[in-house]
Amino acid sequence: MDILESTNTNLRALGKDEAWLHSWIKDKSARLGLGDITIKHSELIHYRNQGGRLDLLGYRGDSDTYYEIEVMLGECDSDHGFRVLDYWARERAKNPNAKHVAVLVAEDLSGRYKTVIETLPQFLPFIGIEIQTRKLQHDTDLALVEAVIVAQPDDLVMDAGDRGAAPPPEGEGGQPRDRSWWESKGSPAFLATVDAIARFCDEGAGPSRVEYTAQSYISLKKGRRCWLPMWPRANGVYVYLPGGEGGSNDSPSDFFTRVAARLQEAGMESPSWTYKYNAGANPIAFAIPQDKVNHSLVKKILKEAYDLA
Repeated sequence: MDILESTNTNLRALGKDEAWLHSWIKDKSARLGLGDITIKHSELIHYRNQGGRLDLLGYRGDSDTYYEIEVMLGECDSDHGFRVLDYWARERAKNPNAKHVAVLVAEDLSGRYKTVIETLPQFLPFIGIEIQTRKLQHDTDLALVEAVIVAQPDDLVMDAGDRGAAPPPEGEGGQPRDRSWWESKGSPAFLATVDAIARFCDEGAGPSRVEYTAQSYISLKKGRRCWLPMWPRANGVYVYLPGGEGGSNDSPSDFFTRVAARLQEAGMESPSWTYKYNAGANPIAFAIPQDKVNHSLVKKILKEAYDLA
């Protein structure tokens, strides 16, 4: 397998405009990483004769959730940031018995409004997604476009106003996330690895409560704090750990250095420093395969991460 070098670029440099990005999402909405959503409307008019149009309205039937999606190229600006919340509020008022999530998609969410974007998910069902583009060094012109979730709530359990008076009848709406849901959707290796981690943390690190209600991952909670989200992988999990003291967007913490050394010694893939994840609270990310979950060095990492949470 050839390994290609790449350089960061943007869509305009490749001759693509915002309309292209709309089509890229509509053609395969799973590219956003939000699961199996259907795009119900494009350019949905909210303010006639005033240019008020919601870029995309997505819907996920299994959880009866609408996604109000605002899309832009370049760095996030205040106009798009406020607009997506406006559309989210209006759609929520129109259909109060369903769940609603505001989704802002931009090429750069790390500029002036970075703090707001990272803080919003603590109070509202808001997701920030960056579109990252890399040009591949190849004989022919090739580029890779990828959507990366950089801000989202610890879970997406909505308040009572989003749930309606009663659960939908069988066959309508969606099944809530619980252990049974994950058993029907997740791989056996994923759930076995989750169980092994939860068991060790409860017995060897400290009290941890397993929650299955998040949209895309199973979490371990320390009190109210989601200290260990575990994302599905075919052969295990992908985790995000607390970073500990120190560290910044461009400089990993001392704990990251220790984690990297232990993973290398255990023969595992190196971690990444994803400082934007969970507003900087869980920046250390790496995969834990099922066959490595009981490794002594992995347990040592988890124990220290729990103490830092």
